[in-house]
Amino acid sequence: MSRKRGKLSNEEMKFIRENCLELSLDEMAIELNRTTEPIRKYIEKQNIKARDLTDHEHLLATLRARYYYAELQKQIDEGELIFFEHQWIDYFRQFNEDVIHSEEMQIMELIRTEILINRSMEDRQQIMQQIDVLEELIDAEMDKDAASRDTASLAAFQQQLGAAIGSKSSYINEHEKLLTKKEKFLREIKGTREQRKKKHEDSKTNFTVWLRELDEKENAQFAGFDMEVHAIAADKERLRLSEYHTYEDGEVDQPLLNADSIIEDKER
Repeated sequence: MSRKRGKLSNEEMKFIRENCLELSLDEMAIELNRTTEPIRKYIEKQNIKARDLTDHEHLLATLRARYYYAELQKQIDEGELIFFEHQWIDYFRQFNEDVIHSEEMQIMELIRTEILINRSMEDRQQIMQQIDVLEELIDAEMDKDAASRDTASLAAFQQQLGAAIGSKSSYINEHEKLLTKKEKFLREIKGTREQRKKKHEDSKTNFTVWLRELDEKENAQFAGFDMEVHAIAADKERLRLSEYHTYEDGEVDQPLLNADSIIEDKER
């Protein structure tokens, strides 16, 4: 039986939106008598979280649907674009996808700065290699006796070496400026270790901050486990203290007296 072709109908799109979390791509394709490709493309274009998409694939589809992604493709090469995608996804995961527009723009500029830092480091490495080659050429000429030296080449090598050393210094200064810019963006989006540590310490003394931390998936998981353990321990201790206890002076009494324990005492 041949599969349907052409654009998805409104009914088909509605079916995908309503079932993409329950059915796999193959199952939806069978139901709609379609191939999986148009279904996947629709899910990615609409930024729908589907059962068959991992968190990474979902966020990648989200990024590629952004209005600025086409401009990024013009501004940076393929390798840098892959780097941008991985960094963007990792930052969004770090903030549990709770990112407003201004923060997203800061993340984008932060990654652009990181790309410029990478370029600077690559250029600096090329200059270092050029300096090594020039120094070897100069040493080779200087090892010759004075009559055999090519003074014109030697002068040219020394001139190129001086220019390369000057470029090396300028790249160091540029690198430091870019690192300062990167640190600024990290502070603005509260992405430094010091800020994360301060937030964690505040949560120990500030109930509102603690509740906010519970919204974070990982913290909520561990906090929920700890609370359950504490609740079980409290119940066990309450039952133990509700029982009769013989004190050192021989008196028998219940250490914990409340409505429940008094009722239990009457039942005995």
